[in-house]
Amino acid sequence: MKRIIVTLVFVVASTLATAQSAKEIIAQSVEAIGGAQNFYNKGTVSYDYEYRAPKGENAITLVGKETYMFDGERSYATYTTHSLTGANGKVVEGYNGTDAWVTFDGKVSDDQQANGVARFLRKTNYYWFAMFFKLADNGVNHELLSDQKVNGKDYKRIKITFGDQVGDAQDTYIIYVNKETKLIDQFLFTVVGFGISDPYLMTFDYETIDGIKIPTKRKYIEADWDGNVKGKAHYITNWTNIQFGVDVEKSLFEKP
Repeated sequence: MKRIIVTLVFVVASTLATAQSAKEIIAQSVEAIGGAQNFYNKGTVSYDYEYRAPKGENAITLVGKETYMFDGERSYATYTTHSLTGANGKVVEGYNGTDAWVTFDGKVSDDQQANGVARFLRKTNYYWFAMFFKLADNGVNHELLSDQKVNGKDYKRIKITFGDQVGDAQDTYIIYVNKETKLIDQFLFTVVGFGISDPYLMTFDYETIDGIKIPTKRKYIEADWDGNVKGKAHYITNWTNIQFGVDVEKSLFEKP
């Protein structure tokens, strides 16, 4: 009986140590890109946004301007091109921290699908921008995986999952933390909100803006859970003209 208790204590202690180690690695990575406090203290941000999916039947083009308020994770965008809606006129999306909305040429839409797309993009685009600072949020689970070498570089890998009450959909991520620089150089992710449980591999280039390293040039492609590329063409996202601390009122994010 004593041996069983000792074994259980050892297993529990080992599990806690592993979880703590994963969180420590994430904490180091957050500091390496500028620190969460420094990031959130900026309050707001705006940037020009471009997203292009591979050509073909499911080709998508989104071009516009994003604006976020970190308080409440409020999100707003104006689009010059929004192929997901099929609309020719001006498209505006907003999210006030609770509800999402979309307007077409100034008219509020009551179309359920259009509002669903708006909610997905408002929450997803904000998350992508703030993701590396949100990895230590409450409700985020961390599991330290085996190390892996990619293109001659050594990486710590951490599996990220989410509690049932965290977000609209609980995706799975595997982040690759460069052992030398402490930066996240790539990650695998799912998009279960669109029924995609097989992973994509996201890679990117950093740009330092106001002391914060932002992964501004991004591309992702179908892969397996070991990070091996399976797709033939990349999905491309570019963030340009990033400006922190823009003057924004909360009313911007409310439905007109």
